[in-house]
This record gives sequence, C-alpha cells and structure tokens, in this order.
Amino acid sequence: MKMKGALNKLFYKRFIIGISRCDIKEVIRTKSFDPDIKWLPQKSLNKFQADPFLLDLKEDKICILLEEFDSNEKYAKIALWSLNDLFELEHSKVILDTKSHISYPFVFNEGDKIYVFPESRRSGYLSCYEFNPDKKSLTFVKHLLDIPVEDATVIRTDGKYWIFSTIFRENKIYELYIFHSHSLMGPYESHAANPIKRGLDGIRSAGAFIIADNCLYRPTQNCKNDYGESITLNKVTELNELSFNEIPFMRISINDKNKFNRNIHTIHTINVMKDLIVVDGKFWTFAPFHKLFGFIRKHFKIIVK
Repeated sequence: MKMKGALNKLFYKRFIIGISRCDIKEVIRTKSFDPDIKWLPQKSLNKFQADPFLLDLKEDKICILLEEFDSNEKYAKIALWSLNDLFELEHSKVILDTKSHISYPFVFNEGDKIYVFPESRRSGYLSCYEFNPDKKSLTFVKHLLDIPVEDATVIRTDGKYWIFSTIFRENKIYELYIFHSHSLMGPYESHAANPIKRGLDGIRSAGAFIIADNCLYRPTQNCKNDYGESITLNKVTELNELSFNEIPFMRISINDKNKFNRNIHTIHTINVMKDLIVVDGKFWTFAPFHKLFGFIRKHFKIIVK
C-alpha cells in the first residue's frame, strides 16, 4: 500500500478514447478481443475523456458522446466528438454542463428519437434528455428515477424496458439494481430481487447491452484490484420481474503486446455500432508536480490550458 501511495504521487491517472473497426459477433464467437485500436489524441493536459457512446446520426461523420473531465473545474461534462473515416477528430463541443459531475452518456434509440441518460449520481436523480441531431444539443425531458444510481443502462426486451444500474455503498461495494416499466418514460418499478447482487467485479455497467447470435450480453466493469481494470462480458440467461441470472462469458482487456496499445494499461467501457467499437483506456502519466499544481490552481484560481 505504501508503494501504491508513492506511485500515486508521481504518476497521474488519465483516460483516453479508442476506436476500431471490429466484428463484435466474431469477438464473441472466438472469445478473443485484440483489434487494432486507434487512440485519439487529447486536447489538453488538464482534460481527459472516458465513457464513449456511438451515435447513429445517418451522416458521413462518426459521432461519439463522451464524458470530458476538466481538472481545472474538478467535474465532468458531456461532449460530442465528430470524426472522419480515418478516425481523425474534426470537431468537438460540450453539449451538457450541469455544473456538477456527469458521465456515462448512455444512448437509447426509440423510433426516430435519440435519448441520452447521463449518470448524475450527485444530483440524486437519473435524468433523461432528448438529443437533437440538427442542433447537436440535449434537451431535458424528465427524471426517471429519484435515487442516486450510477451508469444506468437500458434494454428493451419482451415488451418491457429494463434499467440496470448500481449504487455505490459506503463500504465500497457496488450493488446491482434493476427497474422495469412498460414505457421508456416510466413509471418504473423496482425488481423483486433488488439488490440483485453485490461486489466489485461484474456488477457496474461497462456499456450498452450487446446482442449477438440471438443472445444477450451485459458488459460490466471489474474493479476489485483497480478501478476500470477490465471488462467482463456476461451472458444473460434469465430476465423477468421476479429473477435475473447471468454467467460470465469472456474477459475483455487490453493486450499490451499489441503495438497499438503502447502505454495503455486497462479498459472499462465498450460500445458497439455496426462494425465500429469504441472503448476507453487508462494510462499513467509521469507528473510528480501535478498535485502541487492542482493545489495552486485551487487556492489561487489559476486556470491552465
């Protein structure tokens, strides 16, 4: 523990967005994940990006919603990045700033509408926003849950909507909670077996559900040894109002022997759209004076670009 504390003072933890063309069905069939990922350059030393979700906007650009954390402000906002076919960043802008930490902008398509459910645990609500493809903006719709859940992930199956979410308890354990409704906008009922399960591995969502070969898979984070250590893809075997069961199917982690993953250590979000996969990776930057600069910025109101 002393060694870990010393390393935390010398190295600064950061997240970065990666994108690749990859057949997720082949990944599942072979239980092998090692695509050539392009890691997108970061715009500032004082900002990092995580929790990427792909938007299907029926246009020639690749659009990603993501969390953008600013160390000057000490909280995250939701940003929209537009890439070309070469995975080069062409445009970015913040589209949601609540002046409080928000992240994990889960995307759900319902008919011709696109809804976004960013995590806003500190507000005490799970909120729903509608995305406007023309204005590239978010408009608040309503609060769906009045409890402080994390990384809410929605799936529609068997004519019902299911929200999978976690609550982080004071004993540093995640608890999985499921809610269900006949309408996306609710009202939602608590699952009869809540909390479904507890732990640090295989509980908290790591992205949208994946459907492959008529099977449903739930990506979850592994955080027992370190936050965002890796992802477990769980195969859902039972989901109804009375019970829920899933079994670990495969582990998704970064192959550090792949030249594309140099200096990337872990992965904690994965999302898929057609042949595209987006992930976020964690790496450590040697920055022994970072916390000192953070202290100076906080107390002397210095903004670093």
